[in-house]
Amino acid sequence: MKNKITILPAAPEQASDIAQLTMMAMSDDCCQNFAGQHHTLADFHYMMTELVSADDSQYSYRNTLVAQTRRGNIVGIVTSYDGKDLHRLRKAFFCAAKEYLGQDFQGLDDETSAGEYYVDSLAVLPEFRHQGIATRLLRAVIEAHGNNLPIGLLVDQNNPEAANLYRSIGFRYFEDAIWGGHAMFHLQYPIKCSWARHDILSEAYHDDEWGVPEHDECRLYMYLLMETMSCGLSWQMMLQRRMIFAQCFSDFDAERVANFTEQDVERIIQTNGMIHSRRKIEAMIINAQAFMRVTEEWGSFNNYIWSFSDGQSLVYRSHVNQIITSNELSDRVAKDMRQRGFRYVGTIIIYSFLQAIGIINDHNPNCFRYQQLLSVCTLVD
Repeated sequence: MKNKITILPAAPEQASDIAQLTMMAMSDDCCQNFAGQHHTLADFHYMMTELVSADDSQYSYRNTLVAQTRRGNIVGIVTSYDGKDLHRLRKAFFCAAKEYLGQDFQGLDDETSAGEYYVDSLAVLPEFRHQGIATRLLRAVIEAHGNNLPIGLLVDQNNPEAANLYRSIGFRYFEDAIWGGHAMFHLQYPIKCSWARHDILSEAYHDDEWGVPEHDECRLYMYLLMETMSCGLSWQMMLQRRMIFAQCFSDFDAERVANFTEQDVERIIQTNGMIHSRRKIEAMIINAQAFMRVTEEWGSFNNYIWSFSDGQSLVYRSHVNQIITSNELSDRVAKDMRQRGFRYVGTIIIYSFLQAIGIINDHNPNCFRYQQLLSVCTLVD
């Protein structure tokens, strides 16, 4: 059985173990370079232990989270701090290097700067790797500080495994950097809407789809199907089952779904992983038929749905710092769709649908996607 791992703030008495893991994050070569020709890694470890024990050091226990087994063993660490504090925090390292090692590092390159919360060190003991501990440590930092600043880190360009881990969590390339004579990638996890920071599927949906103006007929039906299917269920479940929905509903081709028979309903119900609600499955077919009637009348469903906003993607000033689940626009769209025979199209579901297809852009103003999409949006009250 795997050890139960808990993420906790570090304590001063854990300084020696934290220092060892911090050195692991640096690599032996880097640590020996810091130690110099006349000192050993043990000497460097002693110095780092002192720095971890200190209150005002970049490596301080105060800046560190530990991954701890139920027996209290430290198996992983992450050390991070506000980039604007780097120069102040690094003074302790310079003084200690002079005192313990006779080394002067005053000209050391800056790893970070004001404007980001910096992940200085991340390490997990080899025997505890590939259990998601590093991801949990990073997510703990993101949850604690990601609302206010992008989270930054450096990764050696010759370490693709680490770079892939960071990218899988949501870090993005920011710039090239040089540190300690090594070519590095400077990656950042941007500020984003808080609901999107919990799992890979939600993050990808938020970063690449949510709020982007959508005009493709199949994708419009896909979002309508997923939103209406989600009634009473979580959106995360919809994302997890998207491929199953595609398999069951002809890759979201509304024209084909509109012609489904009772045999298709039975096939869908029997599909492994499908939501086994006959009423909802039948409603998706009815919605496809209504979708095609709208298409015949308007030339496309796209023409119909975007007519409600006069073709504009809308940013509501009044929605800033509020959680909105419906408004006058979603009331109006939902009422019209119900009159046209659509099912499961209450105003809350339709509001979410309008967000999904970009008619409403409700990204938080601090979110990196808000600024990226703003150029195609119209501000309204």
